[in-house]
Amino acid sequence: MLSGQMGDNGWLKLNVRRDRKHERIVELLCQTKTNGKSVFSYNKDLMVFAAMVGYSHGSRKPISGDGISIILETYSSDQKDAFIYLIALMTERDGTILKDERLPEAIKIFEEYCNAGLEKITLWIDENPGDPTGVEPLINKIWEKVIKNESSTLDQISPEDVDVEF
Repeated sequence: MLSGQMGDNGWLKLNVRRDRKHERIVELLCQTKTNGKSVFSYNKDLMVFAAMVGYSHGSRKPISGDGISIILETYSSDQKDAFIYLIALMTERDGTILKDERLPEAIKIFEEYCNAGLEKITLWIDENPGDPTGVEPLINKIWEKVIKNESSTLDQISPEDVDVEF
């Protein structure tokens, strides 16, 4: 990507930012270890999760001027950059968002969903001060989403639509 304008691998050095105001949550979920493990192994994993939370709530929020960057190469090292492209594509519903010259725009979309998602995650954790690890509120919110998705799927299927052979 961006091979013509940034050299063969220049796109790998593009920054994917998060707002510094979320460092307390990033530290809690990525660096604080409980029983030898943190909730997320890497900051980028939390960023992807947060972007998905933001997207699922239809919420985007611009990054303030005080951001912390992770280069795109870090995301691409284990193909997590695919989430950046996927969210941008689902948002824009236009394949040209994946073109080299629009990659910074795709990253911005991801950053904004991530920022909104981190705010939502912070709220969940702050509403549950009894769990110093932050694990319980995340599990509860994921479970609520699964139940909601399952029930909405079941509501859309009528018994006549199910073909069962005996």
